[in-house]
Amino acid sequence: MSEARKLLIEAERIDSYRAKCKASILNELARSQCKYAPFFVSPEEAQRLRGLIYRIELLNGADIVILHSSADNGFPHTRPKAIICLPDSAVTDAKEENLSDLLRHEAMHIHQRKFPELWRDKCKAEGWTPVPTNEIPLEFRRRCRINPDTCYDTPFWAWATHHVPLPMFKNAESLTLSDVNIEWLDRRTGAIFHEPPKSFTEKYGSPSQPEHPYEIYAVKYAAAGISSHSALYNKLMTSD
Repeated sequence: MSEARKLLIEAERIDSYRAKCKASILNELARSQCKYAPFFVSPEEAQRLRGLIYRIELLNGADIVILHSSADNGFPHTRPKAIICLPDSAVTDAKEENLSDLLRHEAMHIHQRKFPELWRDKCKAEGWTPVPTNEIPLEFRRRCRINPDTCYDTPFWAWATHHVPLPMFKNAESLTLSDVNIEWLDRRTGAIFHEPPKSFTEKYGSPSQPEHPYEIYAVKYAAAGISSHSALYNKLMTSD
């Protein structure tokens, strides 16, 4: 058995991510054309990837698993305890700047896994409130895309106490993992809104991944070029 397959088996034992997807009708359907299996890149690409990883202190001790290009619709992600899963399409012929930004983004998710209390405290300080999963109506939970970078801890957070972003599949036909809209659940009324609250937009603008504060800050800090433990710690300890 390859080392990559062993890592994925151990990751699944810890987080049950693939089992959670199979237990969800829409998540299983959205992944029906995805091959979640170890793959490879050329020796030249592997060497280039190692060089970029070496520059990111946050990735010290992390494992990299190359997956088939269709795995999770080609979305890079992390698995426990410190695995970055990269579909080969995210690496092969990728521009160095884009690949470096991607690696920093995934490094943030690895850090979130290692230091959950730091990140929970950061999110709370910035105006977010963790929401128990069973508080989200079942009809909405069933329509939510499962994200391996957030499903292991607290999948749902409310902005300004009341507004919960939900990554909901658009419909039940011809689904892919990209067929998602971010809808906003008002905890007070149970109503769903298509647009974020004004206070969210005033603080964050229009972030590319607004579904969860861990994603918002992973995008933000990766784009800022943060790659060391000290620089990230300073960000987590100060207000944005």
